[in-house]
Amino acid sequence: MVLSVSMAFFIAVFIASVVFIYAQPEHLQGWANFLGITGTILASLQYLPQIWTTWKLQHVMSLSIPMMCIQTPGSFVWAASLAARVGPEGWSAWGLYCVTGCLQGVLLAMGISFWLRDRRQVRYESDSSLAGNRPNGHAAICSEEGLNEQTPLLSDSGIGPE
Repeated sequence: MVLSVSMAFFIAVFIASVVFIYAQPEHLQGWANFLGITGTILASLQYLPQIWTTWKLQHVMSLSIPMMCIQTPGSFVWAASLAARVGPEGWSAWGLYCVTGCLQGVLLAMGISFWLRDRRQVRYESDSSLAGNRPNGHAAICSEEGLNEQTPLLSDSGIGPE
């Protein structure tokens, strides 16, 4: 179904783009803005379930913090590069990278804060007499709720695992 919707969207955008390029070139900037806004909405829909799940689990699981440390500022550098080339009238092109950079930044901030919290907890447990058999508090919570990195981001009832 996702493939069918994606292909239909691609074909519709391709045909509309050809029409705007050859038959309605005066509306080309409006079409570009529409596509930029659509891309921003779709990118947000990509990140929001991941942000929600990461917050609910209170753990980054399989997200790579070092990769996000590179990718997050990279989004803003790329946005600045596009803004310098196309100027303010190309806001819909570089704005997408600003929004995704912010959403990546949220994930990165959560990841770093959870990592620091878990590190402090492990240090505390190793310093105390309770260090013997207690699992990491987060791993225990996730396993008790049946949540792990294999848990679907989207459930049948809406966003987030049940």
